[in-house]
Amino acid sequence: AILKTEKVTTEPEALLMIARAADGSMRDALSLTDQVLSMDEGTLTAARVRDALGLVAEDEFVTLLDIIAERRGGDVFAFVARLADAGIDFGIFLAGLADMLRAQLALTLGGAAPELSDAARRALSERIGRLSAGDLLRMLNAVAELEPHFRKSGQQQVLVEMLLVRFALMDRTVEIED
Repeated sequence: AILKTEKVTTEPEALLMIARAADGSMRDALSLTDQVLSMDEGTLTAARVRDALGLVAEDEFVTLLDIIAERRGGDVFAFVARLADAGIDFGIFLAGLADMLRAQLALTLGGAAPELSDAARRALSERIGRLSAGDLLRMLNAVAELEPHFRKSGQQQVLVEMLLVRFALMDRTVEIED
């Protein structure tokens, strides 16, 4: 409503990203929006939000899920290095990874993932079955266990690399019938 009043054109995905980053706080959402708009005039786009807030693009998370599903542990290092070169905050990355794993788990279990862009929802829907619900749940649990120690670490990039390599190399859940 405020952006309409101010005659600021917005992309729905940009608003979704700000809402997710604000974690339910209207004051934070307004502050983040102001931060993004202060960098440049014009349309509030997903790319501008991503650049201003240091967020990782959803398609990068989809690429990462492919790396994990295909068990390409060696590719993790180049992936993480690319994020580091882009100046990504690894704490924000972990939160985004948890959101994406949660969305993939929800879709795998037949639920909905409402906090995704249409493009990300389609990409994750195409990947249903590549990682089992049990594997996704174990990955979510590992991210949750890492987060309390993560902020205090001086080796955040190494911790992220270890976590992702562990995901790519972990033994897969096997159905009893199999």
